[in-house]
Amino acid sequence: MADDRVPALLTVLSGSFVSQPLAFAALVDAAEKLDLTVDLADVDVIREAAEVRLAHYFRPQIVARIQELQGPDDTVIVLRPSALTTHPRLPSDESRLRLLGKFAGEVIEPPEMRL
Repeated sequence: MADDRVPALLTVLSGSFVSQPLAFAALVDAAEKLDLTVDLADVDVIREAAEVRLAHYFRPQIVARIQELQGPDDTVIVLRPSALTTHPRLPSDESRLRLLGKFAGEVIEPPEMRL
């Protein structure tokens, strides 16, 4: 499976939500305000075991930086590259989400999906 990992520039957001579905809803709402849709297959909402789950995408130094930027927020959202992540107003000022940044990482991609 290691050969299925490909480099990607991943967008990381954070916020405070009582559940994973509410975090997804906030992301969908933010996208709709920009007239975009969200492919939930390109989204990972992380509320528990954040350090372990972020390590699936990022080197340890980047994981530490993301957690530092996260501050008191209890939820991190990792987004694969898409039209949504390239939009300059994501997230908007009225969104419940905060942009932590774009970080070099890796995603698992089936060989047939590679360019």
